[in-house]
Amino acid sequence: MPLLLSPQSLANAEIKVIPPPNWQPSPYNNSTVMAWFQNSTKSIFAIIKISEITFPLFFIGPIMAQFFADKDVLESTDQISFGRSNYGYMYFLNLSLNSTILNFTSNPTQESNFLSVIPKGTEIPTKMMLILTQKQDDLYAIIFLNAKENFDSMLNEIKPTLDSIQLSNSTSILS
Repeated sequence: MPLLLSPQSLANAEIKVIPPPNWQPSPYNNSTVMAWFQNSTKSIFAIIKISEITFPLFFIGPIMAQFFADKDVLESTDQISFGRSNYGYMYFLNLSLNSTILNFTSNPTQESNFLSVIPKGTEIPTKMMLILTQKQDDLYAIIFLNAKENFDSMLNEIKPTLDSIQLSNSTSILS
């Protein structure tokens, strides 16, 4: 059964967020994966709980930076604080048809495969923001994917959504 989204905050087990306005929710949103799409810009915003990875963030964060650098897609990386008491590693990635990162078989987090949120037929060249964060021993990936030419303006548009993210074990809907 699809989730009905409104301007209210949506809480879905571990993930609470105010969805981006005028974006389509995925009909498959659940307690561990939430995604929204904006068809006119072919933008994707997703929050994914990565339950298969048991390494702490301070360990996996630098490993992912090296992985992306080795794949020649890493533009920049930094530590970030965002939303409601969330901290993590942020990566900006430049993807193209030749990006080996799109070959998921070589992904170090293959079991969780959080990059699988990228739909087939996504226009390339694309820029991606990936945030890895950890709450209560659970690792989360926050992904924003957009065409390079308007990436910054669309990132500014979803900033209120990023600022609203709260990761916890609550299942209530906030007003």
